[in-house]
Amino acid sequence: MLRILIEDSEGKSKLAPINPEANDITIGRKEGNFIRLKERNVSRNHARIFSTPEGLFIEPVAARYGLKLNSTKIEGKTPIALGDEIRIGDYRLYIQDENKPDVRKEENLDSVVDIDPTLQPRLVVISSNFAGREYHIMRSKVTIGRNPNSDIQIQHQSVSGQHAEIRRTPRGDYEIRDLNSSNGTKVNGVQISEPFRLGSGDAVTLGHVTMRYCGPGDFWTLNFGINDEPAKNAMMPIIVAGAAVLVILLLAIVIIFKISNNNPTPQVITQPATSQDDSASKEDEFLKNLKECTNSMKEGSFDMAQIYCDKAEKIIPSDPRWQKMSDQLHQELMAKNAYEDARTSLSAHRCRDAMDAIENITPDTWAYREMMDKNLKSEAHDCQENKLLTRALESIKNENILDAELAREEIRTMRSDSPNIEKIDEAIRKAKSSKATGGTSGSPKTRPSQVEAAQPPKPAAPDPTEMCANATKAKMAKDYCGAYKLYKKIKNMGYPNDTCKRAGESLIEQYAGKCAKQE
Repeated sequence: MLRILIEDSEGKSKLAPINPEANDITIGRKEGNFIRLKERNVSRNHARIFSTPEGLFIEPVAARYGLKLNSTKIEGKTPIALGDEIRIGDYRLYIQDENKPDVRKEENLDSVVDIDPTLQPRLVVISSNFAGREYHIMRSKVTIGRNPNSDIQIQHQSVSGQHAEIRRTPRGDYEIRDLNSSNGTKVNGVQISEPFRLGSGDAVTLGHVTMRYCGPGDFWTLNFGINDEPAKNAMMPIIVAGAAVLVILLLAIVIIFKISNNNPTPQVITQPATSQDDSASKEDEFLKNLKECTNSMKEGSFDMAQIYCDKAEKIIPSDPRWQKMSDQLHQELMAKNAYEDARTSLSAHRCRDAMDAIENITPDTWAYREMMDKNLKSEAHDCQENKLLTRALESIKNENILDAELAREEIRTMRSDSPNIEKIDEAIRKAKSSKATGGTSGSPKTRPSQVEAAQPPKPAAPDPTEMCANATKAKMAKDYCGAYKLYKKIKNMGYPNDTCKRAGESLIEQYAGKCAKQE
């Protein structure tokens, strides 16, 4: 039977079975998904895995933050196989067969274990004053830094106390991630911001210390072949011949210098193109591609922008200007995905989802300008406001005044001068007035007897309905911990209605970690 191994950014793991009879395995941040991933860089309905006669497939649903399969971004239906890595936000998912042995066999998924010496990769220092030093990666997860508690200790002022971490993945390879170090971590000259899968020969730079990553069985060393005595003897005739040629060249230069002093006639000397000319040409081509990338982004042609940005990277890979442009393109793509998500939600009358998507459209992007030109934000607000008005009026008809008031307050937070607020207030006043007079079918109210009136009033029990209203007001005032405490009390008493329960359960789940400490 197939299963999915889910790993978060901290390396914690859990398993989810794949039911072959299930049509869809939905993945996202929203409740109700088969696999729920709670981090903010996961969309509400991010992706789905499904089975066909041709095999297992995955496709993005509303993945505004992107979906990657084996480090490659995918846009549509894509086949997946055992061992494939699926990247969703900070999570990694792996397809496994529980009947076949895992790479890590019976070890605990969250444990750190020793690695067989024959399977240990190495780091060989190729810079600084201790070049040639080797560090063996002897455990499934190791930390690297200047701190004495680090598994691999590197005493260099540019290396942070806890600088980076290397760990073995369920696929059996290794990846490195930066631990918020001061000077950053680079692989092959490019600074990394998320876990990077290492390949044999990769140059890993921590601060100013550069090391070569050597996979298991790779016998590369810094001094490979230098201490081989036969090789040294074989090189001796070449070294002697080279020295003789150098002496002859020096004598020739001295003779030419003397002749030049005796014959001051000016001479025109032509020289081949220098490396400076090549560098200038590379710089011009690099800047040209960066400019085209910028222009394409402004026009919303992100596929072309990606092409030009990739060209710039190939010309000068380590240039920080390219990295800045790449980050900007990534931000533009995320904003574009959110914009498309908002439009799709509006067309399906999912007003709240559209508003959530709009909040993720970054200012000063193409998507933001398109949103403003098309009044998409106003359209989403009007859509949600009309829904709330309809809900409030329907609740008043059903004598659920609290729900109507909640809808009214939500409208007020969206637009304080909305005419719909007065419409709801008027409907509430009429409903309360009708109830006070007994309505059309109610019996006249009786006055309390003198005995009852003489008795001291009993303290009123807490009203869950009123407490729900107060919790809503606290939430609207952004006193989230105050609302959290009220909803906790209401939960213990029993929610008075479904509306209060939905609001309470959602806020309790969201603020439990933050507000529980204050209790």
